[in-house]
Amino acid sequence: MPKAFDEITRQASRLPREQRLALAEFLLELEEAPADPQVAAEWEQEIQERIRAIEEGSARGVPYEQVMREAQDRLAG
Repeated sequence: MPKAFDEITRQASRLPREQRLALAEFLLELEEAPADPQVAAEWEQEIQERIRAIEEGSARGVPYEQVMREAQDRLAG
């Protein structure tokens, strides 16, 4: 491994837990970022439209427990 990588990992291991988790989240987000900026913009627009629909009352959420129960029923059936 390059020295820079070894130094970074050594320093990261000394961080407080909260900062290590924030670093891990940052690194994962780098990998999950869409390669196409247009795709990212379209997803952002979709998210904003869904939030607006819920706030305006034209859409409703489904409780987590119900979603999980229905998913389990589909997988079991």
